[in-house]
Amino acid sequence: MANESLYLVKLQFKSDNVGAGSMVLQLAVNPATGTLNGGAEGHILEGTQHSPSFTASASGHFHSTGYGGVTKVGAVTGQAIVSFPAPAIGSFEAPFTASFGVDNSWEGDGTFTVGEHTYPCKVSLLD
Repeated sequence: MANESLYLVKLQFKSDNVGAGSMVLQLAVNPATGTLNGGAEGHILEGTQHSPSFTASASGHFHSTGYGGVTKVGAVTGQAIVSFPAPAIGSFEAPFTASFGVDNSWEGDGTFTVGEHTYPCKVSLLD
């Protein structure tokens, strides 16, 4: 792991449930230190009228598991700015966390939390 260079990944967190959230998490991955740094943007309460959007900066760590199909696990934390579209215009800051367990292709399962809303999702690598 120490011989690898810094690289970027773009992960989609998506649920098929109405009222759930989705996001894209873009991370710089440093395999030598196991650190993750990046940002997220997405929506919470999707499928509802006037669903809020958010942007977040986040940092954390990942680990190689060497266990079955889940070869990487990671988690990031940060702060999100949640914005409401018209007619309820406004923004607020909320805690943000995300975690995932993926295979070598960066496909698997994860969750993310914005404020009090937590969403279990499928995770997939975006080009």
